[in-house]
Amino acid sequence: MSSLLKSSSYILAVMERGQIAEVVKAMKEHEQVEEGALLIGRFDLLVRVAHYDRSDLYRTISQIRSMPGIRATSTHIPFEGFTKEYTVNENDALAISLLRSESSLSNVLMQLRNLRHVVEAHIIPGDWDVLAILHSDRVEQILETAVNQFEGVQGITKTETLLAHQYFRRTQDATVSVGTFIPQYAFDKLRDKTVLGIQQGPA
Repeated sequence: MSSLLKSSSYILAVMERGQIAEVVKAMKEHEQVEEGALLIGRFDLLVRVAHYDRSDLYRTISQIRSMPGIRATSTHIPFEGFTKEYTVNENDALAISLLRSESSLSNVLMQLRNLRHVVEAHIIPGDWDVLAILHSDRVEQILETAVNQFEGVQGITKTETLLAHQYFRRTQDATVSVGTFIPQYAFDKLRDKTVLGIQQGPA
């Protein structure tokens, strides 16, 4: 009898303001959630979930969608892609880019693999064609990749990049949470400054 292979999929979520801390706490406790990031942009949260088959994934999606504080979700199942070795540390820069292409997606993946700060890229079904993760110890390099280097990738016609301001990952011993770097002016524009269960007070 063949053993089941574990796969991963990505869920983007929009959260209710004022309930971000509760949602993140629930995500960190969910056994299928391997890592996640709080985002600035159209979506508030990205989580990577583990699953063995479609029914296992559907069960996890249903549980996440029913969490208090979750307004909407968008699930992306990778068909093909790559993941480089990387670790997100305190004050690193992290971003998620959604890409649309008019040409061969395999060719787009090959070009993205050559970009130093693109650490993951996966072909996904739906409104977008590729989900990419950008990582660096400097936010300027993330912005250079998202704004300038993506323009040099043949086939890409549209991009949307979401900067992360908090990140967490599950380890064998605990869940590690770190703050990622974004310019302070972006925080100033946040309506809800709750991050990973800690309510930020006045500066």
